[in-house]
Amino acid sequence: MKTKLTIVVSFLIINFLNAQKTNFPKNIVGFWKISEKSTEVYFLDLVENYKRSDVALAGQLESQKDVLIKSYIPEIQYQFNEDFSLSIITPQGAQNGTWQISSDQKELSLVSTRTIKYKIVNLSPSDLTITTEFGKTITFEKVKAKESKTNIDTESNDIDLTASKKEIQNLINEFKSAIKKKDSVALTNLFYDKKITWISVAHDKSFEYGKRIDPNSKEIQQSGAFELLNDPQLKDIGLEEKFYNINIFTDGKLATVVFDYKFLMGSTTTNWGTESWQLVKINNSWKIYNLMYTFNFLNVKPLPKSMKD
Repeated sequence: MKTKLTIVVSFLIINFLNAQKTNFPKNIVGFWKISEKSTEVYFLDLVENYKRSDVALAGQLESQKDVLIKSYIPEIQYQFNEDFSLSIITPQGAQNGTWQISSDQKELSLVSTRTIKYKIVNLSPSDLTITTEFGKTITFEKVKAKESKTNIDTESNDIDLTASKKEIQNLINEFKSAIKKKDSVALTNLFYDKKITWISVAHDKSFEYGKRIDPNSKEIQQSGAFELLNDPQLKDIGLEEKFYNINIFTDGKLATVVFDYKFLMGSTTTNWGTESWQLVKINNSWKIYNLMYTFNFLNVKPLPKSMKD
């Protein structure tokens, strides 16, 4: 049986939580997009975040700065709901989480793949200005759902970005098929000028592990699945690369593809990580200009649950 003290404490906690649910600025509920003047600042903050976890990917994003600022970031919307649920809506889909404002209404916390805290500079019915952990100030504007338009969408040109993304998806399918069929000619033809640039970037612990096996291994080097296709020792062993969370950024001529992957030999996953391609469209065909990927050995860092299929 609960004691009187326990009942009183429970009552106070419940009332505190209920107060939190009712005492927050209602102005924040709704859809918000990054203001035009803040798109570049948002991009710089995004790169700084990636530099903490994936330097190679941050470099790829920097190489696509103009595309991201003009045609991707303007499409992002943040949806804050009264039940404290959050949706970050991008051209590649929505990422869900929760949000919370501190009791003094000076700090906004967003919880999705990780918790990010912002200082609130201003919150009005039409304007939300925050300062990030890197000291960058970003302003959001309230909009109606799906109101945001990219600069490219509003220009009078003949670039069909939807068609471009479908073409890039076809390239991805051809890439996966070439590895599975061990077709080195088909794989080489997917690269610009038929020159394979395939850079591996080892995560620290996997690099240390690999160094013990091969003292000559390097943290960053030209290395990848293309080297395995014609290996006679693997003649009877299947190869496959599986892709997850594919994101495509493009303006119709340049593109960056970013995704998570795992690589299998037979039925065994050997390594996994994040992969990034930089693409160019030439002679009406998309080609891989360079490919970079990070890797974790499975016996060093276990496979994430999202990749266990």
